[in-house]
Amino acid sequence: MIANLSQLKKKLTEGAEFDVVAHCRPEVVGERRRVNYANTVGFYSAIPSEPDSKTTKANGGKGSFLDWGKAAFWEFNDGVCTLYNGINKNPENLVIAIKPL
Repeated sequence: MIANLSQLKKKLTEGAEFDVVAHCRPEVVGERRRVNYANTVGFYSAIPSEPDSKTTKANGGKGSFLDWGKAAFWEFNDGVCTLYNGINKNPENLVIAIKPL
C-alpha cells in the first residue's frame, strides 16, 4: 500500500498503470492510464485502450502531464492517492485521485 509521495514516484514508472477514481474534470473519472514517462518533476500518461484519443496524443504523443507537486498536497488512503491544489484538502481543491495497479 502506498503511504507517501516517495513510494508513489517509485510505483509510477514507465509502463505502470493506474485508474482515475476522481478528477476535477468528471469526464476523466474511470479512465485507465499507463505511464509513458516519469521523472522528478512529474509524469506523462496515456489511455492504452484509446491510442487516437486527445489524452494519448497530447504533448507530442507522451500523453497527459501531471506535476508531482508537493508532498503536503497529497493524501494516501486505502490504496487511493489524491492530489489537491494546495494544502487545503477539500473537494473544491481536488486535482486527481488515482489507484495504482
